[in-house]
Amino acid sequence: MSVERDLDQAWELLDEGDLEETRRLAGRLEAKAAHEPDVILLLAALAREEGRTAEALALLERAAKADPEWATPEIWAAELLASDGDRLQEALRHAVRAVEVADEEDEFLEALAVKAGIEVDLDALPAARRTLGELPPIDLATADPSWSMEIAHLFLAVGDAAEARRRFQAMVNHDPELVDGWYGLGLAAEEQDDEEAKRVAWQRALALDEKAPLEDALLSEAEMAAVAEAALGELPPRARTLIQNVPIVIADLPAAEDVAQGLDPRLLGLFEGSSYRDGSTLGGPPQLARVVLFRKNLERVAAGEDELRDEIRTTLLHETGHFFGMSEEDLAGVGLD
Repeated sequence: MSVERDLDQAWELLDEGDLEETRRLAGRLEAKAAHEPDVILLLAALAREEGRTAEALALLERAAKADPEWATPEIWAAELLASDGDRLQEALRHAVRAVEVADEEDEFLEALAVKAGIEVDLDALPAARRTLGELPPIDLATADPSWSMEIAHLFLAVGDAAEARRRFQAMVNHDPELVDGWYGLGLAAEEQDDEEAKRVAWQRALALDEKAPLEDALLSEAEMAAVAEAALGELPPRARTLIQNVPIVIADLPAAEDVAQGLDPRLLGLFEGSSYRDGSTLGGPPQLARVVLFRKNLERVAAGEDELRDEIRTTLLHETGHFFGMSEEDLAGVGLD
């Protein structure tokens, strides 16, 4: 079997999550063509998938040296380094190099998006605006949809809601079933204080999310409830006593009538009712209705079961914090934003 055919098969197996078979094929390829940039990139991808970050970075450096005009190894190195908040400057150097050498439109678009994202993480918003200013005119017929979406969100991050809105609108015009485009359009409209447009976009996003089945759920509803109950057990005894009669409800998504009133359709959780502090101030018990956790939204943001459990815990503690009268700023200050 040729190196090219082995490579194609290995990438397919990696995409399918079959790491054992990918590893077997990668070993065969390494024995045949250890110095080929494509083979080195495959080895880097496998190392990255298996969590061997240092090895993946070393392999990406080898791939970049083997083909100095190839942007992909630089882009991947920038992304890996950017996941470590202490290595953002190093990540930026790789992103700059990727922009310099990218000669295909998709690579150039991806490199620019990665570079601008790192600049946003560094709070270098003027630099990120300049980077985004290098983008070619939007062409949704040929652009990678995921990077088009990322770039639109980056315009939001740098404070250009008008451009973000234009791009999200172009996306939903191109594909009316693009739920993330409708959601982004609502975010941009919210930034522009266009309440009506926000509600229209978010109602459309909710309708599309409601149609999508929850496939391959990481946790059952009962398992989610158990994680939430365990999170309540972390509260001090007095707090547990005060909140013991508060129902925790698991719902798929926010209610349509609430979204029609402007509620974010992709909230992870919601506190409904008056806080304990308000009830005490008024001289009576707090009028708490419930704490709601939105299952589909929680599943969407989690990369795996452990991350989902962490999201449920954080969301539950965040919403119970509202019961005790904590503001969003208070919650952010204790890591529950």
